Amino acid sequence: MRTLGLTFETVKPREPPCPLYSADPAQLAERLAVFKALQFKGKGIVVAADTLVAKEGKIYPKPSTPEEATRILRELRGGTHEVITGVAVVYSDCLLVSRERTIVVMRNFSDQELLRYVESGAPMDKAGAYGIQDEFRPVHSFEGCYQNVVGLPLCLVCRLLTKLNVKIHITMPEECRTCARASELRRCGLGTCHAGFIESVT
Repeated sequence: MRTLGLTFETVKPREPPCPLYSADPAQLAERLAVFKALQFKGKGIVVAADTLVAKEGKIYPKPSTPEEATRILRELRGGTHEVITGVAVVYSDCLLVSRERTIVVMRNFSDQELLRYVESGAPMDKAGAYGIQDEFRPVHSFEGCYQNVVGLPLCLVCRLLTKLNVKIHITMPEECRTCARASELRRCGLGTCHAGFIESVT
């Protein structure tokens, strides 16, 4: 959010009282984002996101134990999966919802690398038990939005916020500068003014 020139506060939402089931991971990501955002309706502009990692219909959440992180990484290793982030923006009576999808190919890292990574504790707060930006570098290649895999697709957030006339100063990270969506945003000449109060819920 800082790279977009926005001031913001972060707040922690409560978990759903019961699982929000969906056969489609993309629909589930959107439902979770909406559930988070609506908890803070009336507190200015609220941006909520929820990222899911899915492979062959199976969803890989944030691991709750090192053993679970190890299992997840072994199942994702050397294969292809998708990362889907649902984003919801709430302001007054307006609700905007969309999603971003990135295809990720994991490298065939060794068990020794995997165990060192798990021992570092880094996988424990990440969907799919990995961070594309981590020193471990578990990803071989990807197709789509890099920031989506990090956890917040900036181009999608920009598009939604501009529908509410929020002016954004775009300073895209290096990894985003070859992204077609980022190029499109720059061509549209999104504003350079500083935006108002944003609540980001992740």
